[in-house]
Amino acid sequence: SCSTETKDDIKTIKVKTPQDLDKEIIYLIPEFLKHDSILSLDSINLSCYKFFKPLYSSNLLWFEKSNINSKGDSLLTLIEKSLYYGLIPQQYHLAEIKNNIDSIHSNKEFTNVTSLVKADLLLSDAYFLIGAHLNKGRFYTDSLLLQTNFNKLDKGWDSVLVNGFNTGNLKAAFDSLEPKFYNYRMLKHELAVILNNTSLFQIDSIPFVCEKDSLKKRQLIVNSLTKQGFYDTTSTSNDSITLAKAINKLQKKWFIQPDGKLGKYTTQALSYNREKIIRQICMAMERWRWENKFPDKYAFINIPAFWLTVFEKDTVVMQSAVVCGKPDHQTPILKSKIDHMLIYPYWNVPVSIATKEILPAVQRDTSYIRKKNFEVLGGKDKVLDYTKIPWKKYTKDYLPVRFRQRIGEENSLGVVKFNFNNPFGVYLHDTNSKRYFKTSSRAQSHGCIRLENFVDFADFLIRDDSVHYRHDSLQVYFAKQEQKKIRLKKALPIYTRYYTAHADSTGLKLYIDVYRKDEEMMNLIYKN
Repeated sequence: SCSTETKDDIKTIKVKTPQDLDKEIIYLIPEFLKHDSILSLDSINLSCYKFFKPLYSSNLLWFEKSNINSKGDSLLTLIEKSLYYGLIPQQYHLAEIKNNIDSIHSNKEFTNVTSLVKADLLLSDAYFLIGAHLNKGRFYTDSLLLQTNFNKLDKGWDSVLVNGFNTGNLKAAFDSLEPKFYNYRMLKHELAVILNNTSLFQIDSIPFVCEKDSLKKRQLIVNSLTKQGFYDTTSTSNDSITLAKAINKLQKKWFIQPDGKLGKYTTQALSYNREKIIRQICMAMERWRWENKFPDKYAFINIPAFWLTVFEKDTVVMQSAVVCGKPDHQTPILKSKIDHMLIYPYWNVPVSIATKEILPAVQRDTSYIRKKNFEVLGGKDKVLDYTKIPWKKYTKDYLPVRFRQRIGEENSLGVVKFNFNNPFGVYLHDTNSKRYFKTSSRAQSHGCIRLENFVDFADFLIRDDSVHYRHDSLQVYFAKQEQKKIRLKKALPIYTRYYTAHADSTGLKLYIDVYRKDEEMMNLIYKN
C-alpha cells in the first residue's frame, strides 16, 4: 500500500489486495470518527455526525469491500430522486459522494481506501440529514436560519432511520418521517405528476413586464400566453382585445382579479415557468413540515388564498373569503385562540394609521372626524371637542390625542370583532367595506383580517354554549346596536399561514406570492 497526507490530516491510503483493504478500513474508520461531536470532510460539516457515529464499528455501512452494496445503491438513488420529496439532491453531498466513488477505482492498480471511507461517511450523513429535513424542514420557522437543532424533531426520529437501515427499507423510513397532513400528501402527489411529465408547465418566464411594453415584450407576453393556451390565435378581434382576454384567463388561473390588465400581480404571474412552479410546490411542502398536529376544531386562514376554513375532526364545517394585509402591512403568521367576541366594537385607531392617514385628512378638513364617525380622546379616555384642537400644530411625531370610531354598522370593524391574544395587535372582524370580498386579490387591509361570513362564524363559536346563547340571541344583539362582549365557553384555536401552493382532490391550485415569502425562501435554499 501507499499513502500521502490530506488537508484533513488523514492519510490518502491506496491498497492493492483485499487483505490490505480490510486492514486499512479498520484503521481509517476510528481515525475519521475520533472526534466527539464534529466531523468535517474536505470542508463539509457532517451535521448528523453524532447520530450515525454509533452505527460504525470496524465495517462500512454502505459498501461491501470496495463496491457499493444494495443499501448504498438504494440510498444513492433516493438522494438523486429527493426532489420528489421537495428537497434538493445537491444539498445531500451528491456531488462529493460521486466524486469519492469515482476516486475509489480511478487507478486500476490501486483501491483508494480514503475515498471509500469518505463516501461511506457522506452517505451516512445524507441519510440522516434527509430524514431530519423530511421530518421538520430545513429552517427555523421564525428566522429562516438553517435548522441545526435536531432536538426539535419528533421523538425517536433517528431510531426510525436506524431501523430503516437495519431492515434495508430506507424509503419506508423516510416516508414514515414525513408530515401526515392530507394537503402535504396531495402536494407531494402533484409534484410527482409534474416531475414525471416534462410537458407540463413548459411556459416562458417573463421577469420584467410593465405597462409601457415595447413591441418585443408584448410579443414575449403573447408567446407565453399562447403556450399556456390562453391566447386565441384564431380570434378575429383586434390584438388588444385578444390580449386582454388572454390575460383575463391567466388571472383567473392564479386567482388574481380578472381585469385583463398588467398589474403587479399579473406581472408576477408571468414570471413563473416550470422550474419556479416546482419550487413553489416545494416551498409549500417545506412549510407543512413546520406544522404540528392540529386540534379537533380550529380556524385556518391561508393568507395568499385569502380564505378562512373552519375544521372539525378534519371535516370542513364552514368557509369564508377574508381580506388580509397589504404587502406593506402584512398579516402576520401566528397561532392563537379566539376567546371572546365583541358585538358592536369601538375601533381604537392604531398610532401608525392615526399619524399617517387620519391626521393629514383632519388637517385638510376637520369635518372628516364627523363624517367618519370618530371621537377624539385625551387623557383617561376623555372625549374632546375636535373643533377646538390645534390640528395644524400636530405632526406624525407629536400627536397627543387618540382616535376612536363609534360603534355601528359604519364602524371599520363592522358588527363583530373576534379577539385572540397575539403580540401583533391584529384580530378578525367584520367590516363596513364589503367591496373587496367581490375581488380575487384581497391584500387590502392594514394587517387585521376582515371576514365576509361573520354571522356563520359567530354562530359556530357559540354553538356549544346553548345554555347562554342561541342563533336567535345573536340576531337580537345585532339588531340592538349596543356593545356586547361574549366570552366563549371553549376558545377556538386559530392559525394564520402562508401557502402559495395547495393541493386536494380537485387538483393543484397556485397563488401569487403576495408577500414574497416564497421568494425569500427560494433565494436561501436555491442560492447555490
